[in-house]
Amino acid sequence: MIYIATLLLLLLLLQAYFPFARKRNMLAGVNHRSSHTQPVITGTGFIFFVSYMVYAGVLLYHGIEGFPWCFFIGLTLLSIVSFVDDLEEVWFLWRLLVQLVAMALMLWQIQLEESSLALMPSVVQWSAIVMCWGFSVGLLNMYNFMDGLNGMLGGLVLSSLIPFWLINQYVTPFVDAQLLYFTLLPTLLFLFYNARKQAKCFSGDVGAIAVGYIMTYLLIKLMIKTGNVAYLALFVSIFIEAGLTIVQRLFAGENIFQPHRIHLFQLLCNEGKRNHVAVSSVYAGIQLFFGLLLFVMNYYHVSGIVQNIIVWPLVVALIVFYLLYKRKCLGGHLLDYKKSYRPEK
Repeated sequence: MIYIATLLLLLLLLQAYFPFARKRNMLAGVNHRSSHTQPVITGTGFIFFVSYMVYAGVLLYHGIEGFPWCFFIGLTLLSIVSFVDDLEEVWFLWRLLVQLVAMALMLWQIQLEESSLALMPSVVQWSAIVMCWGFSVGLLNMYNFMDGLNGMLGGLVLSSLIPFWLINQYVTPFVDAQLLYFTLLPTLLFLFYNARKQAKCFSGDVGAIAVGYIMTYLLIKLMIKTGNVAYLALFVSIFIEAGLTIVQRLFAGENIFQPHRIHLFQLLCNEGKRNHVAVSSVYAGIQLFFGLLLFVMNYYHVSGIVQNIIVWPLVVALIVFYLLYKRKCLGGHLLDYKKSYRPEK
């Protein structure tokens, strides 16, 4: 019953938000980088934060021991700053600072939840923590980078939530299942309005950052719980598209903090005129394939070594295909592409 009530609450909030956003001109405009052809309401991703607040209220109401205060504070800080950034641009260093603080809180929350993790004055351990901290911030921003196409963000979240639920239910319980359900609800609702030929709304930074924070927590929690790095492939589409595009722009001598339009999905839709939802479905489908593959292997207790032997060659093959196809889309060169793809000065 609580899930139906939450879904209705989110739906009512969205219906109230649409006229408010139009009045406040909270619209994603059309420019040379955009994949949409008319202004679209943005900032509706606040429903991810609201859904988590309902989840937190349920935990407090039932008096659950060990309320995740650190995670709660981190998500709240990120959501507030990101929503303000949707209203008026926030200096990126302030956003980065908040992200660093929020990720530190998230890692501390995981440390509190995993009794096997004991912080020791060890150079190796603290180096690993710092690396995990940087990885978390990077992954959070990769989620934000992927929010550029109808159905993309919601599809990628859904394609990871399904394997997360299956693994949590049938392989290794690593997280409260309610958190998965309360993340699924706003994802489905957002997809209903966003995964269309002409999207009714975009999530904005508040949605991409909020859900990215939750998904990053789920991935790191699972990897720490199992010690299995093959689970990184649960986010394979994100790592390949966002990660390789960052590397590509660095080698091309560009400022990665400047906007651009050289993601492969942008090239396919802007220049190739491909259907947005169809392209998003391919990205989500690839990620879902890897997620289900990992679930099946772990369900049948395939050893970690064998899992990595199977998964990583497939990932490498996907990377090679991605780079070759993207080079073709860019006119035959990954670094020396024409000026129209480059960021504005």
